[in-house]
Parts: sequence; structure tokens; C-alpha cells
Amino acid sequence: MRVPAFAKTIRFRLTLWYAALLLLFIILFIVGLNLTMEHFGPSGRFPHNPEIVRQIRIENQELLRNYSLIGLAGLVLFGAGGGYFLSRRMLKPVDRVSSLASRISSTNLKERINYQGPDDEMTRLANTFDDMLGRLESAFESQKQFIQDASHELRTPIAIAQTNIEVAEMEGKATARDYKRLMEVLKMSLERMNRLSDNLLLLSEGDQSQMKWSVVDMAALLDEVAAEAGAKATGASVNLELEPILEEMLVMGDALRLKQALINLVDNAIKYNQTGGTVKISARAEGSQLVLQVQDSGIGISAADQQRIFDRFYRVDKSRSRSQGGSGLGLAIVKKIVEDHSGTISVESTPGQGSTFRMSLPRHSPA
Repeated sequence: MRVPAFAKTIRFRLTLWYAALLLLFIILFIVGLNLTMEHFGPSGRFPHNPEIVRQIRIENQELLRNYSLIGLAGLVLFGAGGGYFLSRRMLKPVDRVSSLASRISSTNLKERINYQGPDDEMTRLANTFDDMLGRLESAFESQKQFIQDASHELRTPIAIAQTNIEVAEMEGKATARDYKRLMEVLKMSLERMNRLSDNLLLLSEGDQSQMKWSVVDMAALLDEVAAEAGAKATGASVNLELEPILEEMLVMGDALRLKQALINLVDNAIKYNQTGGTVKISARAEGSQLVLQVQDSGIGISAADQQRIFDRFYRVDKSRSRSQGGSGLGLAIVKKIVEDHSGTISVESTPGQGSTFRMSLPRHSPA
């Protein structure tokens, strides 16, 4: 027989226990009251004396009232004590949660309640608390890794600048040309740090409130992206193609952020392509969604790397990306921008054959 869901709750079990406890006390009270009345009841010794019988009845009524008050007081006390005992026993997991919560800190997130019991509110509370601790542990680990990666990225341009300054100091006959070169190196290092700072700010939580929302014509935006990326594609000997868009493509969002996401995708497609390769940009409507696609014929991405390429500071080819000035934040920024616009980003890739990135955004209806 299947047990109803409400019968598994603590509320239902407490109700049963309280009802049973109250019923037991009432039965004991009634039995005790009857036994008392039989013991003090009028006897048959005065069958022909109404005055004595009436006096005895009055005394019994007073006695009944007194015992009733005493019994009710006892019922309240025993009921409160029994209820306190039962509640304490059933709410014991809450004490465990409270005790564990008081011991939790950023360096101690591995403890769990691991409560074993019936499928009721307490079990769900304990499981929810354990899940929360797991998420907190993961968040702290991610934050720790993020800080380490950010520190590492900032250390590189700082080290380059510091090394060049020390070399210039050691040279006794530094020329104006040497100092000009030093200024160029310092400028590049500062630009790299500034770019990294801007990217980290964009990835920070709560940045969505700073977006400027408006109706964006994605066809016009793709034309701008293709025009701006054309020179870079030509310099890398890569063919950049924008497929004609014949229908209206409107989204509600921040035009600058959406443009930044598309430029990041196109830049990567050019950067990791091969000489004579091709980058195709296209867009189409699929129901209530707009699908923007950037396809390349480059080096491709392995299946293992595809699971992590949208993580912050993750690089498929670490040495090549860093040498090209990449920070490993480009695709993480794309994902953040797309998700801020209630969209999704995905990738399909085969090593040696190229990659296809797809942005799906909610379509805006002028009505």
C-alpha cells in the first residue's frame, strides 16, 4: 500500500503523537475521576434522609470541581512536557544543522550532516544544507583559482615592464632610442593590464545593471563586425565571409556588449585559423530565437577542451595564447554577455577541421 505524501511529514507525525498523548491523558483523567467518585460517593446508609444525601451531593460536586481543576492542570503540564520531549526528539536534526553551521568557515567546507531518516522535512532540510555546502565549497575553490589565475596574468606584464626598466638602469649609455623602446614596452604592458582589468570587471557579478538596453538590429551589427574584422583577416591571409541576411533580426539588448561578444568570436576564428582558411558569419531565425553563427576552418578544438573553453582563464593552447597576448577570458566574456541577454552559446568542433560557435538570443517582436 502506497503511503500518502502528507503522511510522511513531521507535521503529520507530530499531530499523531500529540493526539495519542492527549487521548492517553484524558483516559487516565476520566478513569481516575470515576474511581475517586466511587470512593467518595454517597452510600446507602441514608436512604430516607434527603438532607444528608443533598449535603453529600454538594460535597461531591465541590470535590469533582477540585479534582477536575487539578486534573486539567496536570493534563496541561504533562501535555507540555510530552510535547517538548517529542519536539526535541524530532527536531534534533535542526540542532545538528545549527551546530554544523556554527563550525563552518571558508577553510572548513567539507563537513556534511549526512542525515539518515524518513523522507520528511528534516531529511530535505539536511540534504538542502549539504547541497548548499557543496555549492559553497565549489564557489570558494573557483574563487581561489580565479584569484590565482588573475594574479598570474597580471604578473606577466608587470614582470616584463620591471625587467625592461632594470635593463635600462644598468645600461650606462642608454640612448633616446632605448628610452623610446622602453616607453613602448611599458605602454604595451599597461594596456594589457588595463584590458585584463576591464575584462575582469565585465565578468564581475552585478555588472548586468550597467547595460544600456535598446532594440538592436543584428543584421547591421554583423555588418559592422565584418567590416572591423576585415583588415585583421586580410593580414592573417584568412577569407572573411558574411552571408546575406534577408529578414529582420531584432533583439533587445546592449549593442556594445553584443558587438564585443561577436568580435571576440570572429577574432578567435581568425587567430586560430590557417593560411588561406575561411571564416563564415551567418544569422538565421528559428522560431522565437535568433541564431548567430561563426564558422571557421581552423585548428579545431578537442572534445575534452570543448567542455572548458568557456571557463575563465582556460586556454586550449596555453603557450600560443599567451604569446599572442590572450588572457583566456575572451570566450568567458562571450558566455557572460550571451547569458546576460537570456541566450545560450554552444560550440561544435573537430580537431584539424575547424569550429562552429552558435549564439542563440531571444528574438524581439516590434509589436
